[in-house]
Amino acid sequence: TPAAQAVANKTENIPILVTAVTDPKTAGLVESNEKPGTNVTGTSDLTPCAAQIQLLKKIVPNAKKVAMLYCSSEENSRFQINLAKTECDKLGLSYVDATVSNTNEVQQVVQSLVGKVDAIYTPTDNMIASTMATVSLITTPAKIPVICGEEGMCKSGGLATFGINYYELGKQTAKMAVEIINGKKPRNMPIQYLDTCDFTYNKETAEAIGITIPADLLK
Repeated sequence: TPAAQAVANKTENIPILVTAVTDPKTAGLVESNEKPGTNVTGTSDLTPCAAQIQLLKKIVPNAKKVAMLYCSSEENSRFQINLAKTECDKLGLSYVDATVSNTNEVQQVVQSLVGKVDAIYTPTDNMIASTMATVSLITTPAKIPVICGEEGMCKSGGLATFGINYYELGKQTAKMAVEIINGKKPRNMPIQYLDTCDFTYNKETAEAIGITIPADLLK
């Protein structure tokens, strides 16, 4: 998102395609996601935040309190966290913000959650994604399940996710690029979203924290 904003500030004429920007409207890149009205369009990696919280409840049915782990300066993360909190309210889960402003704070913030929450939710947050190995070094021994925003975070030690397939998202963006080359204008091209998300879990993490993944999720 910061890269897209930087490029958009440099030109109003050259077509710009974004990919993996959660909410282009909130990021100030378009007038609306339905009709951009600018030289910017593309695809969103908005994950099914509500479904991810439902997944947390399904995998950790006794969970009562959830930590929302994210970088406070990432607009995309705040947007997703608000969606996650709405679903927590519906499911009767309480939550607490666990925010960081730089990578040096991650270890301390996560350590402070041990013994205080039943699970952690983290969206597609760049800073947390880059430090998931550090997060898991604390959460796995403490047996705290972490529901993530995307597959890569699971591979780094998170427990599970319903996440975006970024390879497919890239292909979808490429198709939009072809349309622009053939004459379409970004201002008239709605932001696109993937229709499906993939269930992914980390088997080693699940075994280490004593979590059994429900059979219907493994089909």
